[in-house]
Amino acid sequence: MKKTLIGVTTSARKGHMMWLCTHLGVRLAGGRAVRITALNDRDYKPCDGYIISGGVDIDPTCYEQENKASIDIEPERDTLEKKVIAHALKHKKPMMGICRGAQMINIVQGGTLHQDARDFYEKFVPTDSVLGKIFSRRLIRIIKDGVLFNLFKEKPELSVNSLHHQAIYKLGKQLKIVAEDELGIVQAIEAENLQKNYILGVQWHPEFMLHSKLHRRLFKALIESAGDIA
Repeated sequence: MKKTLIGVTTSARKGHMMWLCTHLGVRLAGGRAVRITALNDRDYKPCDGYIISGGVDIDPTCYEQENKASIDIEPERDTLEKKVIAHALKHKKPMMGICRGAQMINIVQGGTLHQDARDFYEKFVPTDSVLGKIFSRRLIRIIKDGVLFNLFKEKPELSVNSLHHQAIYKLGKQLKIVAEDELGIVQAIEAENLQKNYILGVQWHPEFMLHSKLHRRLFKALIESAGDIA
């Protein structure tokens, strides 16, 4: 039986561990993942669904702002991901955004970001070390509406990891907020009409929490949705 094919956009020069963990998450969910970067020239169009993965900051010119606090940007990746997201939207292919990926989906839909969440949320303190970011926990509350609540309904308040210093500001069109943390920072977004487009974006990194059956459900839901149209 042919496995559902999930295209995973990543950095071309870093994020290897993110890719390996995302690949494992897709595999555990019964799908097959292929890596898509700005340099490997892989044809992303045959994929049944997509994961727009985490990584470095998005170039603020993508949402018509000057660069005030965005670092280590990769314009070539931004360009690629905008094309992949546009393709997924046009052909109604399921899509999950992780951290930066959720932010990019929001931007493609006309939204913007806080380039540094500390400038807007006084008590927000990003974690500096990689291990600290992976294992530190941030309490989030899931709104009782949408696919995320249905996936996590037995635990609408839970702790997640946190690797970000940027955050969604203006919400993009045809999206809705479905989770926030204790400071009010957006932690998850979905398509307003999931029947039209399966879109789920989370600010945390579920690929680093595969030990949790709850977080594995995010990958399973994407695979099942993509399998329906494959």
